Amino acid sequence: MSDLAAAARDARAAQEALAAEGDRPRPIPPPPIRDPLPLCVYTTVALLAWIFSPGLVAAAFGFAGLRAYAKAWRAGLRQSDCVLRDPRLVMLYLGLVGVAGLTWTAWRVFAWLGR
Repeated sequence: MSDLAAAARDARAAQEALAAEGDRPRPIPPPPIRDPLPLCVYTTVALLAWIFSPGLVAAAFGFAGLRAYAKAWRAGLRQSDCVLRDPRLVMLYLGLVGVAGLTWTAWRVFAWLGR
């Protein structure tokens, strides 16, 4: 804890020295915005695996990716590394996969209960 306090005191003293000389300290750059590309990839893999597994997996990945991209969009992400490039298109894709997965799962459950 004392090392942190000493570092903070040193940084504060350096800023005060710059301010006394009339120089302004450099602004701290904002942290980079994380592109949730892996969730887009996972959703695509789940969609391709839909034939072999329930759509619930595709829905889970779709909604997880949608949530992550919505958070990144609110943080300022305006271009994605996903093939669709525009985060709004990626969110639309992920949302459609999620809804389709839930619809397919519900249809299969109702068909199973109807036997």
